[in-house]
Amino acid sequence: MPYIILLLVVCGLAIWFLERANKREQAGWIKAGGFLGFAVLLARILCIPLATVLTALPFILPHFRQAESRQSAASGATMTRQEAALILGVSPQARPDAVREAHRRLITKNHPDKGGNDYLAAKINQARDVLLS
Repeated sequence: MPYIILLLVVCGLAIWFLERANKREQAGWIKAGGFLGFAVLLARILCIPLATVLTALPFILPHFRQAESRQSAASGATMTRQEAALILGVSPQARPDAVREAHRRLITKNHPDKGGNDYLAAKINQARDVLLS
């Protein structure tokens, strides 16, 4: 409803200006109105697909991130004991209970179900497995 009122006001002002203008000014106003109308129409046409894509992005992006983390996990990249110890924040010769405690502390902060990252959770789990093996 507000758009209809705005359209009527704009049309009324345009008619009022065109009645008081000479032929040259009328041609300029009509050209400007045509360009403005074309710009508004083009913006409406482009905004719908753009708004759809922007609305869908939060739902689409996590699937791409999960696919990347699955690919990196499937690549079979090996982790050294030193890297695993750095990830968990323990020494490479840490006892199994210290490794489990460090793993539990980190995974509760970085678990994907609690807003964490799939990649980090996979690395934390891999570090635990390396140090416990």
